Amino acid sequence: MAQQDKLFPEPEVVLSIDRSRGEPRLWVRRIAIWAQPGELIRDIALRRGLNIIWSPDPGSGAAELGMDAESGHGAGKTLFCRLLRYCLGEDTFSNDELRRSIAEQFPTGIVGAELMISGRLWAVIRPIGQTRRHTVREAATLEDLMESKEPAGGIQPLLDVLNALVNPPTLTSVVPEITEDSAWPFVIGWLTRDQECRFDHILDWRHPRAESRSPVLTKDQTLGAVRAFLGVLDDEELQLKNERTQLAEHKKSTERDFSYLQRRADDLRQDLIAALGIDVEKLSGGSLDLSVLKSAAEEQMRQYDRASPARPFGDELARARQERDLVLHDVAIVGEEIKRIEATEQFHGEQIKALRGERANLNAAEIKARLGPDCPVCRVPIDRALAEGCGLSNLFRDPESINSEKQDVATRLQYCNDAIAGCRGQASALKGRLSGLLQQQDSVDGRVTALELTAERQSREQRQAWFAVKRLIDEVEEFEELLGRVSKAQRKTESLGQKDEEMRDLQAAFRNRHREALKRINDLFAYVCHGVLGIQASGVIELSGSGLQASVQVGGQAMESLKAIAFDLTAMLLSMEGHSGIPAFLVHDSPREADLGQSIYHRVFRLVHSLEQISGGPVFQYIITTTSAPPDELCAEPYVVAKLSGSTVEERLLRRSLN
Repeated sequence: MAQQDKLFPEPEVVLSIDRSRGEPRLWVRRIAIWAQPGELIRDIALRRGLNIIWSPDPGSGAAELGMDAESGHGAGKTLFCRLLRYCLGEDTFSNDELRRSIAEQFPTGIVGAELMISGRLWAVIRPIGQTRRHTVREAATLEDLMESKEPAGGIQPLLDVLNALVNPPTLTSVVPEITEDSAWPFVIGWLTRDQECRFDHILDWRHPRAESRSPVLTKDQTLGAVRAFLGVLDDEELQLKNERTQLAEHKKSTERDFSYLQRRADDLRQDLIAALGIDVEKLSGGSLDLSVLKSAAEEQMRQYDRASPARPFGDELARARQERDLVLHDVAIVGEEIKRIEATEQFHGEQIKALRGERANLNAAEIKARLGPDCPVCRVPIDRALAEGCGLSNLFRDPESINSEKQDVATRLQYCNDAIAGCRGQASALKGRLSGLLQQQDSVDGRVTALELTAERQSREQRQAWFAVKRLIDEVEEFEELLGRVSKAQRKTESLGQKDEEMRDLQAAFRNRHREALKRINDLFAYVCHGVLGIQASGVIELSGSGLQASVQVGGQAMESLKAIAFDLTAMLLSMEGHSGIPAFLVHDSPREADLGQSIYHRVFRLVHSLEQISGGPVFQYIITTTSAPPDELCAEPYVVAKLSGSTVEERLLRRSLN
């Protein structure tokens, strides 16, 4: 505790390191980079405790005009951190542009790390070029993996053993929205913040510009994860948190329904007022308007019933249709009579044809009787002509009887002709009558059609008027239903709001159950703040319904740039005491660039170094990259594990210019 005395004249906090752990549960023993198998670029040995990757900035001495520009930047510090994260399971080690540049220069390049996990050695190699060889093995060195001929099997075994270090091992119960089975990707995000985040907020771990492909959480989700890792979120509170989240969604949905129903009821009320012609002064608003609207709609229906005829043009249309039926009946009768007379005329015409034939035969018989058996023209015997087809009878008739028959045929012909003439006269008269009936039919049809159109139009107008009045009645009923639904939604919203308040109070009570754990976190946070800023500094972490809030002040002035660094170191101290679900492992990439003053910055180094003295050996690993010089006593080995520079290619991490 000697170093602690140097930090605090009167120490307020005594660290209680978990001495059952002889070393950190996770620490990186070595990182190596190969341009290609057999060609080693870098081999950096790391240690438990403080590890410094230093790229010195020449400072004001190199600020003269005309001098070659030198800088602590561009040496590869951030790339080192990203390669370390890559070996610990992150998907990638740089943005796309830099990755393509590295792959072009090192098409078969490899990075590897030896990790100590729960006291057991693990080795992992991963490609930085265009190959796809990812290999992991327990109880092996990097050389063992490089010389191995075994096919690559991926890094899942390493991810499994790393995830076993974490409690809880999965965040699905903490953040139901995520599907990630393993909590390790979230833990490595916290323990190795992006340098681009600038240590601005304790819950900002990954910056979109870094293109790390790490899972992204909202602030609320990150808060839940951090609380779970720090042991201040138990299952009962977690269940309540999830229930309250679901309740909030339900409440939001109910409020949307309430707003929609209220808006719909207001719009419908305005429409009904306008349609029913109600004086707004008579309305008082809300459900009291319902009886006024209902009475007005019912009165309009009564007015409609009184004003509308039962059957528009009913009697006149019926008489016209009856007249049309009589005309059609007469047309049918006359038509049938004309057909009968025309048939009779046709019958007599056929009789005339037969009688004319009979008369011709009688004329031939008369000739034969007068001239003898031979034809006076051709001298052929009449019998022969008949036998061979003449068609004249070979019977000799009495001229008297033939003449009598001819007179009978003539009488009958005259009768048929008279009958035909009579039929034609009757047909002409009937056709004249039919023409008149058809004209009468057209006239009646026109009147019926006009009456039907008028009746249909008025009936349609009547139906439309009825539907308009009925619609108003229906809309009043809809308005009544909407008022009921609005009232129900309002009661439900108020009930959910009350339940949310009850659950909020219960959450506060649950948070109070973690008072001792939170007190210890605050004690350690104050320990870090005092060590870095002095005994006059104050540091407080508050857990409330609005989240996890950290504040650091010196003499009333806020120290925003230190909050995230102090919070991370507090989490590491909590892990060293065995009270955290994450390993005591931390990587800070250039925290000086978060606007820390040099004296404060040096105290961060000295605070971490002092932690090495608390137990027999460091039970944590803290890796920090810097362009500013560490304190004099920490500027060399074993604390400075790698010294880089951007001024010459050979001193850069990959010993290449990647521009």
